[in-house]
Amino acid sequence: MPVTSPPFSRHVLQRTVVLPELRIVFLPIPKAGSTSVLWLLAELAGLPAERFERSATPEVSPALTVHDMALWEPEHRLAEHSEDERERILLEDGWLRFCVVRHPAPRLWSAWQSKLLLREPAFAGAFAGAPWYPRVPERAADLIEDFRRFVAALPGGTADDVHWAVQHDLASQLPLTHVGRVEQLPDTLALLRAHVPDRPWPGRLRQENRTAVPMPADAFDEASAAVLAEHFAADFRAYGYGAPAPAQAADRWEERVEPLIPLLRAGIDAHARVGQLHALVQRRTERARAAERRVAEAAGRTVGHSRSPVIPSLEGHPEYDARWGWAEGEVEPGLTAVLRVRDEAASLPWVLPALLGAVRRVVLVDNGSTDGTAAVARRIATSLGAAGRLEVREYPFAVARCGAEHLATPAASVHSLTHFYNWSFAHVRTAYALKWDGDMVLTDAGAAALRDLAWQLEAADAVIKVPRHPVYVVDERCAYLDTALRNREPWGWPNRPGYSFAKAMEWELPLWGTDAPALSLPDWTCVELKHLGAEEFAHWSDTDFTKARTGRKQREWQVFNALRAGGRAPDGVIRIDAPEGRHVIEHLRSSVLPALAAGRTSPPDRCSGSRTPRRARGASAGTPPGGGAPRADRFRAAA
Repeated sequence: MPVTSPPFSRHVLQRTVVLPELRIVFLPIPKAGSTSVLWLLAELAGLPAERFERSATPEVSPALTVHDMALWEPEHRLAEHSEDERERILLEDGWLRFCVVRHPAPRLWSAWQSKLLLREPAFAGAFAGAPWYPRVPERAADLIEDFRRFVAALPGGTADDVHWAVQHDLASQLPLTHVGRVEQLPDTLALLRAHVPDRPWPGRLRQENRTAVPMPADAFDEASAAVLAEHFAADFRAYGYGAPAPAQAADRWEERVEPLIPLLRAGIDAHARVGQLHALVQRRTERARAAERRVAEAAGRTVGHSRSPVIPSLEGHPEYDARWGWAEGEVEPGLTAVLRVRDEAASLPWVLPALLGAVRRVVLVDNGSTDGTAAVARRIATSLGAAGRLEVREYPFAVARCGAEHLATPAASVHSLTHFYNWSFAHVRTAYALKWDGDMVLTDAGAAALRDLAWQLEAADAVIKVPRHPVYVVDERCAYLDTALRNREPWGWPNRPGYSFAKAMEWELPLWGTDAPALSLPDWTCVELKHLGAEEFAHWSDTDFTKARTGRKQREWQVFNALRAGGRAPDGVIRIDAPEGRHVIEHLRSSVLPALAAGRTSPPDRCSGSRTPRRARGASAGTPPGGGAPRADRFRAAA
C-alpha cells in the first residue's frame, strides 16, 4: 500500500518558523492570527520590517509580505534544518512549540472573503473557473448565497487549500507544546513573553489582515451547517469549539452591509489590478532576461565563451544563468573559496575552520544534500564568528555524473557539470576564486600560506595549485594516507574575464590561457578525505577508470576498495592511528602532515601498510579542529 503524506505537509515543513536562539517554533495556521504572530516573531528575531518590503510575491497588502519565507533567514525555516536538527528542535526539552487556531466558522468566512471573494491574484488564478467561485456581488444577499455554494463544495475536494484546511490536520503533524486560540490570544502571548523574559517586547501587536465584512448570523443554513460540522469535526473535538446553529436571525446584517458593496467591488478591482501588474512585471522581466541571453550569446560569439558576462541556462531558468561577479561591479581584494557540495556534513567540521581562517569569503553551493550540510556549515561559521563571511547557495537541479552522463549533457544545461561550475563561481566577488571541495582539509601551515598568498597576488595574474593526498578514513581513530598519489591541479585563478569552465570528455575543464604563472602551496598542507563508509564514487556514471584521463581515479578506486574490503593496504599507503581521545583527522592535520612537511621519513605514529584496517564505520564529525596558525611556508613556483 503506498504511503501518503499528511494533508498540506509541505506547508508544515516550508512555513514553520524556527527561532533557534530563543528556542521557539511556530506553525502558522492560515486565517488564525498567523500574520500578527509572524510580525511579532520577526521583531523578536531582529528582522526589520523594511526587509519584507523586498518581497516579489503578489501580495495585496504590505502586511502579508511577512509570509514570504524567502525573506526570513535560512535558520528560521524548519525545512532548512537537517533531519537530525529537526528531530532535536521538535523533541528537545525547553522549546516553546506552538500554533494558534480559530473557530472553524468565522475562519472559513474570513478565508473565503479575503482569498476568493476579493480575488487575491494567486487564488483567482487557481480557482476562477470553479462553479462555486464567487461572483462580483451586486447586493449583500449575493455574499451569503455564494458562500454557501463554496461550503457545499468542500467535501468534494475541488476547493482544497491550506487557508481553509482542517486545522487539526496541520497542528497534529508537529509535537506542539501549546495550541492557543485566537479568541484567547492574550493567553498565548503571555506564554510567549514568559518564554523570552530577557528579550525586549514589542510595544503593541500588529493587528493585520482583518476581515472587511463581518460574518452574518445566518451564514450557514441547515445544509451548510451540517457540512461545516462534519468537515471540521476534528477541529470541533480537539479545540472545544461548538458548531454554530443554522439560520439564526440576521440582525439587520444585509442592511448594514449593503453600503459596503461598492467598497467590496472596488477592492476586487484593486486586487485584479495587482494581479495584472504582477503578471506584467513577470512578462517584462522575462523579456529583459531573454534580451540579456541574446546579448550574452552574441558576446560569447564575439569575445568567446570565457569572456561573456552572462552564460544563460539552456532551460531558461534566469535565476540560474551564470552572471559573473566581475561584470557586475568592482571586486574586493582577496580569495573566495567556492565549495560545491552534497552530503558533506561529516567532513565540514574539519574543512571549514581552517578554510575560513585562510580566505576572505566562502561560498558553499549545496546541491540537494539530505544530511544537513548547509545547516552544519552555518553552525560552524557562527561558532567561529565568521557567519558574515559564509554565503550558502542552493542549486536544486540534478547534476550529471562524471563520465558518459556528463558527456551526453549539453554544456549550457542546468544539469551539466560545466554550467553548475560556472554558476557557482559567478558568485565570487573578490579578486581571486579558489576551487575547494567539501572534503579538502588544510593544515594550519596551509591556511597561513593562503593568507599570505592573498595579498601577494593583488597586482598579479597567477594560477594557484594545491597539492593534496587522499586520506581513507576508517573511523574516528584510524585512517590511511596514500603517500604515493599526489594531485596538484590548478585550484585558484583570477576572477576576471577569460577564466571560466568548458566541457571536457569526463568532467568540466578550466578555460584560460597557459601563459599565467603557477604558484603552488607547499607539499603536505592539504589532504582529501574519503570515508570508507560512504559511497565515494557515486558521482561517476561508471567506474571503469582504465582510460589515461582517469588514471588517478583508478588508483583511488583500487585503494578505496582494497581498504574497505579489509585487505592489505597497497604500496605507498600508510596507516595512521590517533592517540586515545583524539580524532584521527585532527591528528593527521596537526601532527602527521607537519612531520612529513618537515622532511622526517615517517610520522610519529604507526605507519605500516601491512596492517588490516578495522571495519569501516565512517568518520564522526566530532569537534571542529582549532589551534593557531604557525608562520606561513614560502611559495615555490610550479615547474
